[in-house]
Amino acid sequence: MRKIPWSVFWMFGCVLLLGSCSGEEREKVAEEELPSQIVDNFQMQESKSGKALYFLQGRRAFYYDKRSEIVVLDPHITFYGRGKEVTSEAVCDSGVISNRTSDLVAYGHVVVTTSDSTILYTDSLAWFNRRAKIETDAEVTIASGEGTIKGKGLISDADLNRIEIKEEVSGTTPFSIDEESE
Repeated sequence: MRKIPWSVFWMFGCVLLLGSCSGEEREKVAEEELPSQIVDNFQMQESKSGKALYFLQGRRAFYYDKRSEIVVLDPHITFYGRGKEVTSEAVCDSGVISNRTSDLVAYGHVVVTTSDSTILYTDSLAWFNRRAKIETDAEVTIASGEGTIKGKGLISDADLNRIEIKEEVSGTTPFSIDEESE
């Protein structure tokens, strides 16, 4: 018995879907861009002037030429410092890479772990390549040996050395702020 490839079933399903749609619905489905390529065990490295900025690998990637984007499933991103040392690593459920800017957006169960074991948890996060900054408007939790901080929204460098939490900041830390008395 001859096996039928899954792509034939997929195409048959699309034909059935288009056949059951009204003319307007058919146009909408036809406008949806299908990936131009699908790559398993995806890997890419971003560098600037010969220096590695990050290395990204994922289980599967979908290239969308018209949108100039790559959607990656189960990405693992390693960020590098100036001396090629690993400064942090990020994992999440999925991500989108802009082919124009090399910016990254991570979605679902985002965890960033730095080389000093600081851990950032959030549900979405964007890496802006040109500015070398990460940002989110989502809720964040940052855990380290010095305590745990929670808040909403964040701007930081990739190794979480300079963190700005935008609002609703709370948490515990052994540091205290002493006001100078005059």
